[in-house]
Amino acid sequence: MTMNMNKTRIAAVTLLAALASAPAHATGMIAGATFPEQIVQELTLVEQYATQAQQLQAQFQQVFNQAVNMQNIPAQLWPNISSQLSSLVSLVGNAKGLSYAAANTVSAVQSQFGAPNTVLSNYNASLQAWTSNLDSQIADVLKQYGLNASNFQTTQSALAAIQAQSQSADGRKAVMQAGNQIAGMMVNQMQGLQSDIQAGNQAMLNYMAMQAHTQVNQSNSVTPILTAPTGPGAF
Repeated sequence: MTMNMNKTRIAAVTLLAALASAPAHATGMIAGATFPEQIVQELTLVEQYATQAQQLQAQFQQVFNQAVNMQNIPAQLWPNISSQLSSLVSLVGNAKGLSYAAANTVSAVQSQFGAPNTVLSNYNASLQAWTSNLDSQIADVLKQYGLNASNFQTTQSALAAIQAQSQSADGRKAVMQAGNQIAGMMVNQMQGLQSDIQAGNQAMLNYMAMQAHTQVNQSNSVTPILTAPTGPGAF
């Protein structure tokens, strides 16, 4: 996957020169970024978050194993658990933000260059489904441990809810157990998002490469370009 992502980055950088005469289009993640710059940023961030998810899951599992069988979590262990929970909340928020930004990029590309067939629309729908599925899975885990998902809707409210739960032994154990399960879930979730962003952004690069070489008559069919392989399991 890393090799494929590097190829996509190279293609994006190559397009920077080809699209130099096209109007820059801000897409949300980088103010004033061109589409190729935005694509490189999205690829970099999703790779970073996927790695972070793996590291966080390993760290969380370690502290979870220390505390899971204890009747009361010792005071000296809670700061470490709390820190892991805060990192998890940030990861979830950042990943959802990236998914929204990637969807905005698709919409902006379609708005500027047109939407010739369903490939980019499928990518956009896949991003929306990913976010919805993530929210649903997190809500199910929280409910399993007696926690109200409505208290964890935003980064700020989630951190406040964790702080509130930390006031009791049962609360500390509940958020620790939920956090450990969600941390493991995020590894798979980030792998899925990484696959989608890699495949979807490659489709956009294919499309924009065609546009860069045909500056006129943008209504021409681009189906052969958009049907280029985007990787197994995408969308």
